[in-house]
Amino acid sequence: MLSLFSRFPSIPPSVPKPSLPPPLLDSKSSFTRGFSENSKSIELFDGVLINSFEELEKQSLEMLLNKGLPPVFPLGPFLPLEFEGESSFAPLEWLENQRESSVVYVSFGSRTTMCKEQIRELGKGLALSGYKFLWVVKSKVVDKEETGDDLAEILGHQVMNKVKNNNGFVVNQWVNQWRILSHKAVGGFMSHCGWNSVMEAAWNGIPVLGWPQHGDQMINGEVIEAAGWGLCVKTWGWGLNTHNLVKGEEIGDKIKELMENQMVRMEAARISEAAKKSSEAGGSSEILRKLFQSLKKN
Repeated sequence: MLSLFSRFPSIPPSVPKPSLPPPLLDSKSSFTRGFSENSKSIELFDGVLINSFEELEKQSLEMLLNKGLPPVFPLGPFLPLEFEGESSFAPLEWLENQRESSVVYVSFGSRTTMCKEQIRELGKGLALSGYKFLWVVKSKVVDKEETGDDLAEILGHQVMNKVKNNNGFVVNQWVNQWRILSHKAVGGFMSHCGWNSVMEAAWNGIPVLGWPQHGDQMINGEVIEAAGWGLCVKTWGWGLNTHNLVKGEEIGDKIKELMENQMVRMEAARISEAAKKSSEAGGSSEILRKLFQSLKKN
């Protein structure tokens, strides 16, 4: 990161230090060294293609323009492929019986696990929020299916009792997130703010409560918050920090804040409209035209 700023001094280093993933702050780590070395090659690129669209990151895209960097082409939002995995229909069937925009969808992606203590506090927060929830629980190694686990043992009896009373639906397997976020019953998304999840929420106009876990997710959450269609809770720290146990009462309050914020809901609808407009002929086709012109020139 520092290497990038030193080679292109016209770019202000405006990313706050707490927004950077902790491994990147360790100058001795192989990750940091590789990141710094790889950034030097950016000036050799003819262009950079990104899964984004102008309305979502307008300020950042304008800042990158004419700064001595290769041109950036926001070609998104890219939509997920249908064959990404097999999913149970049970969550979708449960959603069919819920009121419009009444459900909080909770998922932190296939690569993020939580300790059992934090899972239980999250479950307590969902129960205290007063809103129905669809929760994808992950407690094992990244990219591994959660087979053979007893959800009642993982979550504790309080949350399981709430689920049994039809206040929530909990699964510990892969789900079709795209279909869930596009369902009319979903009114909020508690997310790690992985970029694919951000794009899917943007397309479907779902307000996001961001709890970043690692990588670029803190910055992604701040993009959402800056655009006005979600909240990013920076005081909870990085989710992988097991020493920072976020209590259920605080989680429940934040969920209520998100679900009851009409301004955020209106901005989410606006972002959805902009995302779909970007994918139409007048949006992405124009970006592709500029890309082809740039390639011909070079």
